Amino acid sequence: MSSYDVVIIGGGVGAGYLVKEVLAKANSPDTSSPTLCVVSSDPSLLPPMERPAVSKGSMLADKPFLRNPSGNADKFPYVKSASGEPMTPEFYESTPNLTLLSNTTATSIDFENKTVSLNTNEIISYNKLILATGSRARIINGCGAEGSTWDELHSTDLDPQHQITDKRKWGFGSPHTLRDVGDSEKLVSAMTRVEDDDQETCYWPVVIVGGGFVAMEAAAVIASKCEDLHVTVVLNNDHFLGGDGGVFNKEMSEFYERQLSQRFGVRFARNYTVTGLWDKEETGKFCSLDGPAMDLKKTRERQFDTCPKQFTECRGVILDGVDEADKGIRLPARFVVFGVGAKPNSEFLGESLDKTSSGHVKVDGNCQTSQSDVYAIGDVAAMVGEDGTTTTNAHVDAARKMAAHVAGSIVEEQQIPYNITPYFYSFVMGLNQSWKFYGKCDSSCTIVTIGLSDWEATETPGELTWGAFYVNADNVIVGVLLNNGTKEMNEQLPRVVEAGAVVINCKKLKKCELQEVLDDPHLLTPPELGLGEFHAESDLDEVNEVFSQYEKEVGCGFVEVAVVAELMQALGADWDGVELKDAIAALDESGCGFITKDNFVNWWLS
Repeated sequence: MSSYDVVIIGGGVGAGYLVKEVLAKANSPDTSSPTLCVVSSDPSLLPPMERPAVSKGSMLADKPFLRNPSGNADKFPYVKSASGEPMTPEFYESTPNLTLLSNTTATSIDFENKTVSLNTNEIISYNKLILATGSRARIINGCGAEGSTWDELHSTDLDPQHQITDKRKWGFGSPHTLRDVGDSEKLVSAMTRVEDDDQETCYWPVVIVGGGFVAMEAAAVIASKCEDLHVTVVLNNDHFLGGDGGVFNKEMSEFYERQLSQRFGVRFARNYTVTGLWDKEETGKFCSLDGPAMDLKKTRERQFDTCPKQFTECRGVILDGVDEADKGIRLPARFVVFGVGAKPNSEFLGESLDKTSSGHVKVDGNCQTSQSDVYAIGDVAAMVGEDGTTTTNAHVDAARKMAAHVAGSIVEEQQIPYNITPYFYSFVMGLNQSWKFYGKCDSSCTIVTIGLSDWEATETPGELTWGAFYVNADNVIVGVLLNNGTKEMNEQLPRVVEAGAVVINCKKLKKCELQEVLDDPHLLTPPELGLGEFHAESDLDEVNEVFSQYEKEVGCGFVEVAVVAELMQALGADWDGVELKDAIAALDESGCGFITKDNFVNWWLS
């Protein structure tokens, strides 16, 4: 039985960065190098690599080196060591005290005896164990292949050099997900597939299902790089990256959606759920979708006859809308890409570790699990907060930072709690748009955008810089997003969130200039109040707007005395009955029961 100081289960970004950080820290004069073993289900050509390229450059037909290292290893996105050296298969072979077990999976763990059983019938022992197993694409209702390992997903479709064995299978009528470079290889095959006689007679769209990062990035790449392909996006809510606690509000989503539609013809079907693949043998009369590009609608029934012979697995997807009348809609598709979330790879761990209901492994502030000397990082981990709630962060930045933190715990025996504020980003190819988010966002936040309201009047929206601030129920800025920011502006994001600035109200925040809020997050922090004081609205436009909401009739220019208390409260007043009575007496000296706008505004602002 082989024994190691550190065993890492997983072959993704987290595993690669953990090796990188441990080796870097172990090179210091005060530490000795631990023995490391990485257990990866990926083939030997694919040691831990940078995964972000999978939904970006790896999808480009003219960049095979981003999918397959055998063609041009110098350009393949390997994780790089602290010295900048690509961590290739040769790197793992030549580095002392480092072992990479490729094509290998862990089948069970004996936590008491600190051993890991492998699918090769071997057993290895560990002093420290790190779970970096990541996640796999969520498959809905049989729409795609189930599996968490390379062999389960790709062994029958890719040869040892990662080339497609049957390009016809991964062309018309094929379902796809995007988690690794094998998926990218299959998707490129579908994107470049032409009919056997080279005649282009199929005008069905590429259907992309999902409203998250992967779906948005895939839609942008396919629509912008494949001029002959039409793209339809199916969303299960009303906009990209939406829903409770979503990073984007509708205004922000439309900034991207309208550009995709106007520049590349992308169409959107909103508030539909995919219930399954449309069998290629099924014919008959069905309703489909058509109409406005930004919001496809149900059509009348029409006849669908025999599916073209070149289609392999399906002829599209079956959709259910919100209403009962919108069930069973058929949407034809050239091929389908699913980006509907991910599931943590944790089933093999059994019940010996504390996990969430979704299967994520619970970890404390040091990324340690409920078992001693066992850590979890990346997509598989769920951080338990002081209040007992759990938080996951399925982004490459979190995997990298958690890996660095655990490396410090292992090599330097540091016990500094992991408390890094969430940070994630995306680059939307074709639109040449990138955004960065720092902080927190949940359903209680109000999202305030600055610099976005007039973007459609801009000749070059791709060059537009705008921001969004996430304000919680206590009026504290807890998150900030920056679109197309400069390097200097992006570097300001952590300071904005860490300032914990309070804003007097969100309407005033929206009227600010983006740069002035980045420079001074406390710009709208109200002064401390003395006894009996309150923060009253002092902006003339705002006072006029609020007054208009309480007018007896729209535009009449006066309010009844009976609503004055509510009006003043809306403007920030916190008065008792005596103070309110005095205020009304001053405003309605004649006792007529009405107060004019001019009289009220002059009195309020005086």
